[in-house]
Amino acid sequence: MRGSTVALIVVIGIALMVVSLRVLRPRLERQREEQLAKLCESRLGRLAMALQLYLERSDNLLPPAPTWCDALEEFVPPSQRPFVFRCPKLEPQGGYGYAMNAYAWDAEHQTPRWHPEMYPQSKVVLIYETAQKRRNATGTGNDIPAKGRHDGKIYLLFADGSTMAVTPDELRALRERGEVLFKPLPPPR
Repeated sequence: MRGSTVALIVVIGIALMVVSLRVLRPRLERQREEQLAKLCESRLGRLAMALQLYLERSDNLLPPAPTWCDALEEFVPPSQRPFVFRCPKLEPQGGYGYAMNAYAWDAEHQTPRWHPEMYPQSKVVLIYETAQKRRNATGTGNDIPAKGRHDGKIYLLFADGSTMAVTPDELRALRERGEVLFKPLPPPR
Protein backbone atom coordinates (compact mmCIF):
# COMPACT_ATOMS: atom_id res chain seq x y z
CA MET A 1 0.00 0.00 0.00
CA ARG A 2 2.80 2.40 0.90
CA GLY A 3 4.66 1.68 -2.38
CA SER A 4 1.56 2.33 -4.44
CA THR A 5 1.03 5.68 -2.70
CA VAL A 6 4.60 6.72 -3.53
CA ALA A 7 4.15 5.58 -7.12
CA LEU A 8 0.91 7.54 -7.38
CA ILE A 9 2.63 10.68 -6.04
CA VAL A 10 5.47 10.23 -8.54
CA VAL A 11 3.02 9.79 -11.43
CA ILE A 12 1.06 12.87 -10.33
CA GLY A 13 4.32 14.84 -9.99
CA ILE A 14 5.43 13.84 -13.50
CA ALA A 15 2.01 14.69 -14.92
CA LEU A 16 2.14 18.13 -13.25
CA MET A 17 5.64 18.73 -14.66
CA VAL A 18 4.51 17.79 -18.18
CA VAL A 19 1.48 20.07 -17.94
CA SER A 20 3.56 22.95 -16.53
CA LEU A 21 6.15 22.52 -19.33
CA ARG A 22 3.40 22.67 -21.94
CA VAL A 23 2.06 25.82 -20.34
CA LEU A 24 5.44 27.46 -19.66
CA ARG A 25 7.20 26.56 -22.90
CA PRO A 26 5.30 28.97 -25.16
CA ARG A 27 5.76 31.74 -22.60
CA LEU A 28 9.50 31.03 -22.38
CA GLU A 29 9.78 30.98 -26.17
CA ARG A 30 7.96 34.33 -26.40
CA GLN A 31 10.29 35.81 -23.78
CA ARG A 32 13.31 34.52 -25.71
CA GLU A 33 11.98 36.04 -28.95
CA GLU A 34 11.40 39.37 -27.20
CA GLN A 35 14.96 39.28 -25.81
CA LEU A 36 16.40 38.57 -29.26
CA ALA A 37 14.41 41.44 -30.77
CA LYS A 38 15.66 43.83 -28.07
CA LEU A 39 19.18 42.57 -28.62
CA CYS A 40 18.89 43.16 -32.37
CA GLU A 41 17.68 46.71 -31.77
CA SER A 42 20.50 47.24 -29.27
CA ARG A 43 23.09 46.06 -31.79
CA LEU A 44 21.74 48.44 -34.40
CA GLY A 45 22.01 51.18 -31.78
CA ARG A 46 25.64 50.23 -31.23
CA LEU A 47 26.19 50.38 -35.01
CA ALA A 48 24.58 53.85 -35.04
CA MET A 49 27.09 55.01 -32.42
CA ALA A 50 29.99 53.51 -34.39
CA LEU A 51 28.68 55.18 -37.54
CA GLN A 52 28.48 58.54 -35.74
CA LEU A 53 32.10 58.21 -34.60
CA TYR A 54 33.11 57.27 -38.13
CA LEU A 55 31.30 60.33 -39.54
CA GLU A 56 33.06 62.61 -37.05
CA ARG A 57 36.44 61.29 -38.15
CA SER A 58 35.69 61.31 -41.90
CA ASP A 59 34.23 64.82 -42.29
CA ASN A 60 30.66 63.46 -42.37
CA LEU A 61 31.29 61.08 -45.25
CA LEU A 62 29.67 57.65 -45.07
CA PRO A 63 31.85 54.53 -45.08
CA PRO A 64 32.21 52.64 -48.36
CA ALA A 65 29.20 50.33 -48.60
CA PRO A 66 31.23 47.30 -49.82
CA THR A 67 33.39 47.40 -46.64
CA TRP A 68 31.11 49.09 -44.13
CA CYS A 69 31.62 46.53 -41.33
CA ASP A 70 35.39 46.74 -41.73
CA ALA A 71 35.25 50.56 -41.69
CA LEU A 72 33.11 50.69 -38.54
CA GLU A 73 34.88 47.94 -36.63
CA GLU A 74 37.48 50.17 -35.00
CA PHE A 75 34.64 52.26 -33.51
CA VAL A 76 33.11 49.26 -31.75
CA PRO A 77 34.59 48.16 -28.41
CA PRO A 78 36.77 45.05 -28.93
CA SER A 79 34.58 42.95 -26.64
CA GLN A 80 31.54 43.63 -28.88
CA ARG A 81 33.19 43.20 -32.29
CA PRO A 82 32.55 39.45 -32.60
CA PHE A 83 28.78 39.90 -32.43
CA VAL A 84 27.63 43.51 -32.98
CA PHE A 85 27.54 43.10 -36.79
CA ARG A 86 25.31 40.01 -36.48
CA CYS A 87 21.57 39.72 -36.06
CA PRO A 88 21.17 37.60 -32.91
CA LYS A 89 18.77 35.24 -34.70
CA LEU A 90 21.52 34.31 -37.20
CA GLU A 91 24.40 34.28 -34.75
CA PRO A 92 24.12 30.55 -33.88
CA GLN A 93 24.37 29.72 -37.61
CA GLY A 94 27.38 32.00 -38.13
CA GLY A 95 25.44 34.45 -40.32
CA TYR A 96 25.49 38.24 -40.16
CA GLY A 97 22.10 39.42 -41.46
CA TYR A 98 22.66 43.19 -41.66
CA ALA A 99 23.23 45.13 -44.87
CA MET A 100 24.20 48.69 -45.66
CA ASN A 101 22.05 50.54 -48.15
CA ALA A 102 23.96 50.33 -51.45
CA TYR A 103 22.33 53.55 -52.64
CA ALA A 104 24.34 55.42 -49.99
CA TRP A 105 27.53 54.73 -51.94
CA ASP A 106 28.44 55.71 -55.50
CA ALA A 107 30.54 52.75 -56.64
CA GLU A 108 31.46 54.38 -59.95
CA HIS A 109 33.10 57.39 -58.29
CA GLN A 110 33.99 55.62 -55.03
CA THR A 111 32.32 58.32 -52.97
CA PRO A 112 29.31 58.54 -50.67
CA ARG A 113 26.22 59.35 -52.69
CA TRP A 114 24.52 61.07 -49.76
CA HIS A 115 26.05 63.63 -47.51
CA PRO A 116 24.20 63.72 -44.15
CA GLU A 117 23.14 67.35 -44.54
CA MET A 118 21.60 66.71 -47.97
CA TYR A 119 18.75 64.34 -47.22
CA PRO A 120 16.03 63.71 -44.63
CA GLN A 121 18.01 61.66 -42.14
CA SER A 122 14.92 60.42 -40.32
CA LYS A 123 13.64 58.76 -43.52
CA VAL A 124 16.79 57.30 -45.07
CA VAL A 125 17.61 53.70 -44.19
CA LEU A 126 21.36 53.14 -43.85
CA ILE A 127 21.50 49.65 -42.30
CA TYR A 128 18.76 47.05 -42.29
CA GLU A 129 18.08 43.38 -41.72
CA THR A 130 18.73 41.39 -44.86
CA ALA A 131 18.28 37.85 -46.10
CA GLN A 132 21.99 37.92 -46.95
CA LYS A 133 24.14 36.28 -44.33
CA ARG A 134 27.60 37.53 -45.25
CA ARG A 135 29.70 40.24 -43.61
CA ASN A 136 29.76 43.64 -45.37
CA ALA A 137 26.50 42.85 -47.16
CA THR A 138 24.98 45.64 -49.21
CA GLY A 139 21.59 45.87 -50.82
CA THR A 140 18.85 48.14 -52.04
CA GLY A 141 16.11 46.98 -49.70
CA ASN A 142 14.92 44.26 -52.05
CA ASP A 143 16.76 41.64 -49.99
CA ILE A 144 14.76 42.13 -46.81
CA PRO A 145 13.50 38.80 -45.45
CA ALA A 146 9.99 38.01 -46.71
CA LYS A 147 9.04 37.14 -43.15
CA GLY A 148 10.57 39.32 -40.46
CA ARG A 149 12.96 37.52 -38.15
CA HIS A 150 11.65 39.09 -34.97
CA ASP A 151 8.03 38.18 -34.42
CA GLY A 152 7.38 38.95 -38.07
CA LYS A 153 9.24 42.27 -37.94
CA ILE A 154 12.50 43.54 -39.36
CA TYR A 155 14.68 46.26 -37.92
CA LEU A 156 15.89 49.32 -39.79
CA LEU A 157 18.57 51.82 -38.78
CA PHE A 158 18.03 55.32 -40.16
CA ALA A 159 20.63 57.95 -40.94
CA ASP A 160 19.62 59.95 -37.86
CA GLY A 161 20.52 56.96 -35.63
CA SER A 162 16.94 55.93 -34.88
CA THR A 163 15.65 52.40 -35.34
CA MET A 164 12.27 51.05 -36.36
CA ALA A 165 10.71 47.60 -36.27
CA VAL A 166 8.18 46.95 -39.05
CA THR A 167 6.60 44.05 -40.82
CA PRO A 168 7.49 43.65 -44.51
CA ASP A 169 3.97 44.82 -45.42
CA GLU A 170 4.26 47.92 -43.23
CA LEU A 171 7.64 48.67 -44.80
CA ARG A 172 6.15 48.40 -48.30
CA ALA A 173 3.43 50.89 -47.36
CA LEU A 174 5.93 53.29 -45.77
CA ARG A 175 8.10 53.16 -48.88
CA GLU A 176 5.11 53.81 -51.15
CA ARG A 177 4.20 56.89 -49.10
CA GLY A 178 7.82 58.13 -49.14
CA GLU A 179 8.16 57.87 -45.37
CA VAL A 180 11.06 55.41 -45.65
CA LEU A 181 13.69 55.92 -48.33
CA PHE A 182 16.33 53.68 -49.79
CA LYS A 183 17.02 55.77 -52.89
CA PRO A 184 18.14 59.39 -52.84
CA LEU A 185 15.54 62.04 -53.43
CA PRO A 186 15.76 63.82 -56.76
CA PRO A 187 17.50 67.17 -56.47
CA PRO A 188 15.16 70.15 -55.96
CA ARG A 189 14.37 72.12 -59.12
